[in-house]
Amino acid sequence: MSKLTYVVKRGEKTGIALTPHWFMEDGGHFRAHKTNSRNDPDGKRVKTEAELIELVRQGYHVRMSNTAEGHSPSTVKPTISA
Repeated sequence: MSKLTYVVKRGEKTGIALTPHWFMEDGGHFRAHKTNSRNDPDGKRVKTEAELIELVRQGYHVRMSNTAEGHSPSTVKPTISA
């Protein structure tokens, strides 16, 4: 099964691994944006990581975080790993 990953490349959180952020409102969902969340504030909302992977293959960016490490959701272009 494929999954999405991203490693922070710059700043004080360099090297931290991020995973897709699960938003709790509206029953819970992941978010993907065509460009970034400022230019595409609503984006697309999906329920599964498989749906999110399909959006990444179509060129979407994903809101990803690592709350355990104090990294809030950021819009990034993740890597699809096997």
